Amino acid sequence: KYVDNNGNNVVLLCKDNEANRKEICSLLGITEGKTIFKTAKHSYNYLTDLQSKISKKMIDKEFTFVTTSAIMEDNNNIKVTVISNNESDLKKIKALDTIGGAIEIQYNENGMSKTELLVEKQ
Repeated sequence: KYVDNNGNNVVLLCKDNEANRKEICSLLGITEGKTIFKTAKHSYNYLTDLQSKISKKMIDKEFTFVTTSAIMEDNNNIKVTVISNNESDLKKIKALDTIGGAIEIQYNENGMSKTELLVEKQ
């Protein structure tokens, strides 16, 4: 869930149905009338698990080329900023995303950023 620029609650659901809408609104203490529902490909649990794996590899010095990693609720993905465009380094990150499409890689070199959005696995 996030709040958009107009102050509306936006809830992303992997399974958007009436029961899930009612349950999530009850859990969050919000009303359906003031909420926009969108379908999400990746569950929040999947994204937090993936983020934890990336963070652990950063802490363990396995991902020394990663400078930042964060869940982007509004885009339903994780943005990872790297300082290496070495394909073997990028493959290490991509391998963690077993579904595909959940990681957006941003390459930062000399203050210039370039973004690569991973495609869904077939």
